[in-house]
Amino acid sequence: MAGRVRAVLVIAVLATVVLATTATFATSPLYSSKQSNRQVQDVTLGMGYVPSVQFAPFYVADQLGYYRQAGLKVSFSYGSSPNLLQLVGADRVDFAIADGTDAIAATANGIPIRYVMTMYQRLPVAIFSLRSSNIHTVQSLRGQTIGVPGRFGSTYVGLLAALHTAGLQPSDVTIRTIGFTQAESVVKGTVRAAVGYSNNEPVLLRRHGYHVTTLEVGSVTGLVGPGVVVGNGLIARDPRLVRRFTQATLRGLAYAIAHPATAFAAARRVHGLSSLGGRDVGDQYAVLRQSIDFWHSMSTRMHGLGYADPRQWRQSIRLLRAVGQVQHHLIVPNVVTNRFAAGSPRE
Repeated sequence: MAGRVRAVLVIAVLATVVLATTATFATSPLYSSKQSNRQVQDVTLGMGYVPSVQFAPFYVADQLGYYRQAGLKVSFSYGSSPNLLQLVGADRVDFAIADGTDAIAATANGIPIRYVMTMYQRLPVAIFSLRSSNIHTVQSLRGQTIGVPGRFGSTYVGLLAALHTAGLQPSDVTIRTIGFTQAESVVKGTVRAAVGYSNNEPVLLRRHGYHVTTLEVGSVTGLVGPGVVVGNGLIARDPRLVRRFTQATLRGLAYAIAHPATAFAAARRVHGLSSLGGRDVGDQYAVLRQSIDFWHSMSTRMHGLGYADPRQWRQSIRLLRAVGQVQHHLIVPNVVTNRFAAGSPRE
C-alpha cells in the first residue's frame, strides 16, 4: 500500500505542478512578436512549469502545421514566475495559458489583458475524498479538514466559491495547507478531503485502485476555466495576429478532441514527455481523456470551440467579489472577448 501511495503521489505532484503554474512563466529573457519583422512571425506562449499532455492541442497545432499555415512560429515557454499576467499586459509575453479566475482578478487590479479563448469550459477543480469518508455534498464538508496546496490559485478560490455557494463559511471547515501532497494526504488520512484538479489526482487515484468521491467545483459554482490571454497592447497593435493564433490553436483543440490517441502521440513527441513509459503512459492518457471532457460542452456545440459564455463570466465575477477575491466592479467585455474565437470549429 505504501508503495502504491508513493507512485500515485509522484505522478500527481508532477501533473498538479503543471496545472498550478499555468499562470507562471520563466524568468529567462523574453521575446515577443513585436521583435520580429519577418513574414513568419515569432510568438511566445507562456505555459506551465513542464510539458504536459494537457497542452496537447498546442502541440497538435504545432506539429500538424496549423501555426505554420497561419504564418506563425510559436515558442512554448515553460517555467515559474509569479508575474506572468503582468508580463502579458506589458507586451513582454505574447500569449499565455491562465485560469479564468486569475484573469478576472488581474483585470480588476488594472492589468491590461483580455481572455480570448476558452480551453476548459468549466473550472477543472475538484474536492475529492475517499469514498469511506462519506462526503457526498459540499454541505457535508462542514466540520471537516480540507487540504489545499496553499491559500492561492484556482484550487483555493474554487474551494471558497464552493463553500459560499453551499451556504458555508471558511470558518465552518478547517482549511489546511499541505502543499502538492493532496493525493497522499487523502489516502493517509491526514485530511478528510483535498482540493485538486479534476483531471489529475482523482483520475490517478482511481487508476491505482482507490475508491474516490469527487465534488466538481466547476459544476457546483459555474466558475470559468483556464484559457488563453493576451495583452491589450497586442490586440490594438496586431489584431490579425491574435486571431490567427487563436484560430490555429482552436484547430488543434478540435483535432485533439476528435483524435485523442493521435493528440497523445503528439504530446509524447515533446521533449520532457518522450520518456514516458510503463504505467505512466496509461495514466497520462487517462489524464488527457479527462481533460478533453472539459474542453467541449453544449455551449461549444452551439457557438463553436473556444467560446466564452458571457453569463458564466458575469456569474464568476459576482462570485469572486462575494468571496473577497475581487474588490472592484468589472464588466464582462473588459475581461473577455469572443472576437477572435468567432467562427471556430464546431464538433
